[in-house]
Amino acid sequence: MFNLGVLQRFAQRAFAKPVAAAAMGRRLIGTDSKGGSGFGANLGGSPPTAKDFAREMTGHITSRGNTMVGRSVPVVAGAVGRAYMRLNRILADNGVRHELRLRRRYEKPKYKRQRLIRESHARRFKAEVRKKVHLIWKMKELGA
Repeated sequence: MFNLGVLQRFAQRAFAKPVAAAAMGRRLIGTDSKGGSGFGANLGGSPPTAKDFAREMTGHITSRGNTMVGRSVPVVAGAVGRAYMRLNRILADNGVRHELRLRRRYEKPKYKRQRLIRESHARRFKAEVRKKVHLIWKMKELGA
């Protein structure tokens, strides 16, 4: 029913110990036989079903407001082209196409490390240029 190795690896995480113990049919120290701490309805009895395990797991997943796994772009008044351009801009800003292009082929760890270092240097350089340009704008506004 459950892959014991997966559950044991999952149980090593601090927040997951009560749930994983319940899924493996064990009773935790400091809980009563019915799982008085709020975890695991099946702690004292038979092993839980997959639905019981899923129900206990979903209680520990936190939602951060209005976040979604995917991204949707509304089409306003039939303007499909405008919505498509907006979606393209979002994908470009998030670097989705860049990541997909990189993942088409295997990248050796050495070259991945070099690329990440190069990208971090470029980000820092762009941030410094942005700060200098902003400083120049401020100086022009003040009349210097």
